Amino acid sequence: MSPTSNIFRSAIPKQVLLIILASGLLAGVANLAHPRRIPWVQDWGSYVEAKAVQAGIEVIPLGLAHSLHQAGNHLFVDTRPVKEYGKGRVPGSISLQFDALDNQLSTLEQVLDSNKPLVVYCRNRECDNALLLAIELRDMGQSNLLYYVDGFELWEESECPVEAK
Repeated sequence: MSPTSNIFRSAIPKQVLLIILASGLLAGVANLAHPRRIPWVQDWGSYVEAKAVQAGIEVIPLGLAHSLHQAGNHLFVDTRPVKEYGKGRVPGSISLQFDALDNQLSTLEQVLDSNKPLVVYCRNRECDNALLLAIELRDMGQSNLLYYVDGFELWEESECPVEAK
């Protein structure tokens, strides 16, 4: 092997690395200058809430959710995984996961046939399962539903009543 081929072998990885670094730098500068730039860090909770408002789903905070629960006129729908639901939930809530609706047809029927308005919730503000389920339920004809955006974690932290198996 000639000495010049060794030079090319060591120079190529450095050139590739420089090209990648320069591309990343240029992409970052272009993103900063663009009017619809992609945020470097985003508050996912605010994003999910904004998506709910954009979809026309009424969003409610912890205080209102707690008041509605105390009044007993609303059916609470927990969209968290069954394992989490079993460890603790809003008392009297029904478990219904957005990603498993086909396997929960009887529960879905129970929710849709309920004469009570619905309050859907998930784990926290970053979880969008409740929003996805709310949109799906609305598309199935359920018009009286609310999205409790703060989720079960804040419910429990605020010492609201919790039920477990």
